[in-house]
Amino acid sequence: MLRRADAGVRLYETGMADDPIPAEIRSFLVRCIESVAQLEALLLLRTTPQQMWNVPEVARRLYVEEREAAQLLGGLVGSELAVTDGQAYRYQPRDCEMLDLVDRLAETYARSLVPVTRVIHERDIAIRKFADAFKIRKDP
Repeated sequence: MLRRADAGVRLYETGMADDPIPAEIRSFLVRCIESVAQLEALLLLRTTPQQMWNVPEVARRLYVEEREAAQLLGGLVGSELAVTDGQAYRYQPRDCEMLDLVDRLAETYARSLVPVTRVIHERDIAIRKFADAFKIRKDP
């Protein structure tokens, strides 16, 4: 018999049968996307794949500070979803499989914005809970 907490974790990992987010999209979000803002940055770069975007342009388009835009773009490079020449960034997933996955993510996000953002926020909560498990606590 599953404990309630175990059932919640299993549901989070696999989704439900009527979940509007396919399992491979859910997995991609959990592995590669750190925030809704980073997803928005990815989709912005995807709209014009040949364009090089600099940090101030992305910050302006996403309504974030330049420092945050730089972190978002750096995360996309780290996840092999974009490339940089040191000054600007361009959408370039590492392979055709990743390209297809991002295309399907964009379609899913357009249809199911709230469920997609929930997956991203749940990821943050799960990471915080995991980190909290390692905090040293004083005895009462």
